[in-house]
Amino acid sequence: MRVLLTLVSAVVAAWLVIRPGGGDAPDAAPSPEQSPPPASVSGGAGVDGEFLFNYYDQDGDHSPVTGGLGTEALQVLSPVVVAQWAINDRWALNTSLGLDQITSASTDNIDDDVSSASRVDQRAVTTLELAREFETQTVGVSGGFSNEYDYRSVMTGLRWTRDFNRKNTTLAASGRYFADQVSLYDIDGIDRGSERRHTADLALSVTQLLGRRTVATIDVGWTAQRGFLSTPFHEVIVAPSPDLPVDYRVAERLPDARDRRAVGVRGNHALTDWLVQRGGYRFYTDTFGITAHSIESETHLRLPAANEMWVFPILRFHRQSASRYLVYPGHRRSIPGSSPPTETSVASTAGATAEGGSG
Repeated sequence: MRVLLTLVSAVVAAWLVIRPGGGDAPDAAPSPEQSPPPASVSGGAGVDGEFLFNYYDQDGDHSPVTGGLGTEALQVLSPVVVAQWAINDRWALNTSLGLDQITSASTDNIDDDVSSASRVDQRAVTTLELAREFETQTVGVSGGFSNEYDYRSVMTGLRWTRDFNRKNTTLAASGRYFADQVSLYDIDGIDRGSERRHTADLALSVTQLLGRRTVATIDVGWTAQRGFLSTPFHEVIVAPSPDLPVDYRVAERLPDARDRRAVGVRGNHALTDWLVQRGGYRFYTDTFGITAHSIESETHLRLPAANEMWVFPILRFHRQSASRYLVYPGHRRSIPGSSPPTETSVASTAGATAEGGSG
C-alpha cells in the first residue's frame, strides 16, 4: 500500500473577511468549505455583506495530466462575495457569487498544441438559499450552479437545524444533490462529447456550547457518486511489453460508482475579542480503497479597522493511503479494455483524493 504524506504549509490559504458592521469575535468565521454560510434569520431585517478572498499555491512533479511525470504547479485566486438579507424576523435570503482563476502548467498539456508555459481556467459558481426560522428550528432550501469550460454542475439542497438545552446544543442535518455534465476532452485534446455524473451527500452534526468562548462540533457525512467518475484527460503510461515495445499512453478509467464516508470533530475558542483559534480532525474512507486522516488549524485575527475585518491562515496536515486503482507511470503492462470496470481493467495516475463534494 502506498502512503501519501502531505504537509500543507506550502499551501498559502489566507482569507480576508470584511463586514460592514462591528461585532464580537465570531464563534466560527467563514471557511472555504462553508461559503456561503447558512442564512441567519435572527436579528431583524437588514442586509449583511462579506467579501472573501483565497489564494492557493502548490507544486509537485506527478501530474496525472501527463501520466504522473509532469509538473503539478498550480495557482488559484478565488474571490467570493456573500450577501445575507434578513427579510424579517423569520425569513432570510442568502446568496453568494464566486470566481476561481486557475493557472496550471499541466492542464495546458490537454491541448494538442502546447504553446505556453501555463493555462488559465475559470470557474464561476453561485448559490442561493431561502431559510425560515421557527421557535427552535430552522429550515432552508437552496440551489446553485457552477460552470467551467469542461464541467457544469447544478445543485439543490435542504437543511434543518434544531436547538436544545436553551440553545446551547444544536442538531443539524442537510442533504444535497448535484447533477453534473462532464465534457470529454481526452488525452489528445479532442472533444469526445459529454457524460453525466450524479452525486448525493448527507451530513449530520451536533454542536455544543462548552462555555462563553468555546464551541465544539461532531459531524458525520456520507456521499454517493454514480456516473462518469474518471477525468478524461488524465493519462496512464503503459510499460513496454511484447505487444507494446514502447511506452503507450491511455486515458484514465475508473469505476462508475463511489461511496465516501467521513467523521470529524471541530472546536472554536475565542482567546480574546480579537483572536480566535479553530481546529479539527477528520477521518475519511471510501470504496476506492482510500483512508485518510486530516488535522487542520486556523488562527483568526481581527484587524484594527473601523469595519469588522478578520484574516486567518490555514495550516492543514493530511495523510492518506493510495487508491487501489493508482498505478505508477510505466508499471502497468496491459491496456484497460472495454469490459466493465474491475481492478484489472481500471487504472489512474491520479488515484483520486480523500476530498468530498461533487468533483
